[in-house]
Amino acid sequence: HRNGRASLISHLHQQPKLTSTMTFANLGRTALFATRRQAAAAAASQQAKRRMGSAAAPEWTGIDKVVRGYFPKDEQMVVAISGGYLGLFLLYKIKSAISGSPEEVAAPVVAAAPASSGDIPDVDSEEFGAFLESEENVMKFVASIEK
Repeated sequence: HRNGRASLISHLHQQPKLTSTMTFANLGRTALFATRRQAAAAAASQQAKRRMGSAAAPEWTGIDKVVRGYFPKDEQMVVAISGGYLGLFLLYKIKSAISGSPEEVAAPVVAAAPASSGDIPDVDSEEFGAFLESEENVMKFVASIEK
């Protein structure tokens, strides 16, 4: 018990003592922050509130006046312009479908030249099957692979 009591006493001596000055400093700091918060809230409530209103409608002249007679809101103008572009695109697609494109002429297939007696035909060709029917040709093919 003696070691436990000694460590407790030494621990108490290491902690700083609270003084009235430190307590008043803490109170003063807290009061200062509270005053600043109240001042900020008061300033915010005195500012003009914005209600996100809009300005007066502009005076349109010329072609804008005619178009705005039919589509007074900006949203209506967006839909009208987008619809115009869509209409042009659809007209183009319909016209190209009706007129059609000229039929493409298939390129004539060129017949492969028959392999000479010493050549090995391509593996994908029709002649390769006939080439492998001979034992001598099979040996040529195996020799060509081993090279």
